[in-house]
Amino acid sequence: MNRPEYLLDIPAEEYHAATKENKYTTSHRLNLFRRCPALYHKHITGEIVEGDTAAFLMGRAVHVLTIEGEARFAEDYLVADGPTNPKTGKPYGRETRAFKEWADAQPRPVIGTEDAALMKKFADAVHAHRAAADILSAGFAEATVRAVWDGEPVQARLDWVDPERGILADLKTCQDVDRFPFDIRDFGYVTQLAFYKRVLELAGFEGKSLRAYLIAVEKKEPYRVAVVELYAATLEDGNYAPPGAKYGAGNELMIHELQECRAADVWPTRYEEVLRI
Repeated sequence: MNRPEYLLDIPAEEYHAATKENKYTTSHRLNLFRRCPALYHKHITGEIVEGDTAAFLMGRAVHVLTIEGEARFAEDYLVADGPTNPKTGKPYGRETRAFKEWADAQPRPVIGTEDAALMKKFADAVHAHRAAADILSAGFAEATVRAVWDGEPVQARLDWVDPERGILADLKTCQDVDRFPFDIRDFGYVTQLAFYKRVLELAGFEGKSLRAYLIAVEKKEPYRVAVVELYAATLEDGNYAPPGAKYGAGNELMIHELQECRAADVWPTRYEEVLRI
């Protein structure tokens, strides 16, 4: 499969650096603005710095192992439990100074053996799911797409995309797949996938109508996997719905509001008025 020119192959560090330097608006940043412009402004000015927590590290590692495979995972991460405490004969805890100093000296981020084994179960469960395996059978992983949306430079990093089949997919972990429909609403997954779809179109995607999927894997036994396809009308709402819609105001409206806030340098909390319930 030939890789289209609009699917950029750049390191994750380069992508995230461009976001931190405020060169592009991403779906994550736009969802933050949708929730609270004042909070968004604190992030882009550096008053609030997003930390690289253990949860974020594990989330990225799960994506690499599941989407890009074991060979890439071995390139990007070191699976080890660290140095042994001579007093106990067991590895130092991850929160100890000894472990942190050792981990900082390693060339790659460190994943514990138990965590790595758990991630392998997630990945195996996803690839054992017929629909998920079919989605991931052909395409490109971790592709970056950049475009300009109504004057706003935007970028997206796609977990999985197959232009030939018209497939766009994003991998999620969750506590309970039975409640995943609530996660879709609470975490802005509709507007996220709708954003990806529109950026792809603006960047040059042509052909079949894109089908967008969420692949959710449960973080506990039996590691159930659910594949959710978003209706075309749902994605349309994600980009163009008015305020008060089920999944929030659409991305295009938010981009326009963001540009207005930036021009006026006014960043509301969205709770300036009296609530009536």
